[in-house]
Amino acid sequence: MKIIKTYTIYFSLFVLALGFSSCEDVIQVKLDEGSKLLVIDAFINSKATTQEIVLSNNDSFFSGKNSPPVTNAQVTLKDVTLNKTFTFNHTNNGRYQLPYNPADSLTRLNHVYELSVSYEGQVYKSTSTFKRTAAIDSVGVNFDSDGSLGGPTAPKNVYYCYLYAKDKVDANTDYYWIKTSRNDTAFNKAEDINLAVDGTNGAVTQGLDSLTFTPPPAFIGFEVYRRFDVCRVEIHSISKECYLFLTQAVAQINNGGLFATTPENVKTNILTPSGSKIKGVGWFNMANVATRVRVVD
Repeated sequence: MKIIKTYTIYFSLFVLALGFSSCEDVIQVKLDEGSKLLVIDAFINSKATTQEIVLSNNDSFFSGKNSPPVTNAQVTLKDVTLNKTFTFNHTNNGRYQLPYNPADSLTRLNHVYELSVSYEGQVYKSTSTFKRTAAIDSVGVNFDSDGSLGGPTAPKNVYYCYLYAKDKVDANTDYYWIKTSRNDTAFNKAEDINLAVDGTNGAVTQGLDSLTFTPPPAFIGFEVYRRFDVCRVEIHSISKECYLFLTQAVAQINNGGLFATTPENVKTNILTPSGSKIKGVGWFNMANVATRVRVVD
């Protein structure tokens, strides 16, 4: 997940710059770039693949560059329930990885995990519980010959995929992040973030779970497919706090236009050590993943 680089830009300075725009002299206004941040992107999952945590620092808002990678940290993940620690080693560009080991399971249901990042003499921590996910029955396909499924400007003679999945029916509320890809391309724009609560698009009263996923989560977005494309769908279990974090992040990304609201700091579950000059931001989540693949035909 990318963390959006936001800094305080005072409106008064913006107005001042506009006022001088009609003059012949060029006025250089130095903006406040804010404090240094440690950005932690730690979404660990149960997939049989190398797990990765990405660390970076913030950069100037107008630099036009990618965030500077953090290459000198020590990263560990502890299964608190088993008292077992896994070490993530730096590979390149701020990426810390743990190779998949089929003989040594990293994820265990209902176990509590603690992330520790040691950086410049300080240890940043966060915890997450590995929770259950939903069961995927199948991925369906609809052929749209006249563009009626996708709206007035939608292409014709294309396919749309939809999800048949079941939520666990009990007194527990479950939160999901549905991820989709076409062939080898993941749909990862802000509008592609597909979240569900008990298989629905909103809060569900405790004990009244949805047995079958309902729209819009069941629609898997509105991306189009061609014949013989591969549709891959994953349901990631997330915590309630992670659900709120992603909901807020999407709202901030799409916050614009005439009726835009005042920007706000996006939530984080990274704990910054007391007295540290560098604040830790980002998110840590342990996800149980259900996967289904369908060739479009």
